[in-house]
Amino acid sequence: MILFLLLDIAGCCLLYLSHRHQGWLAQPVGPLGAATGALALLLALAAAWAVLSPLAAVFAWTVASMLVFSLLPFASLLKGKA
Repeated sequence: MILFLLLDIAGCCLLYLSHRHQGWLAQPVGPLGAATGALALLLALAAAWAVLSPLAAVFAWTVASMLVFSLLPFASLLKGKA
């Protein structure tokens, strides 16, 4: 279950960092970061599927991804002005 959460958070972060409007880095990480993020999200779904029933795994994966994607833009506000 911890592997599922770590992969989900990592995948969401990589997808967020590959977008041109992300607020963490000066330049986006590019298409390789987006592909790696998508792969991490699929691996997170597979990890959830291994320990939960299929319906619960998809639900948990969706809810966790929505939560992380919702909080990521606000995390750049914690960084402050450099």
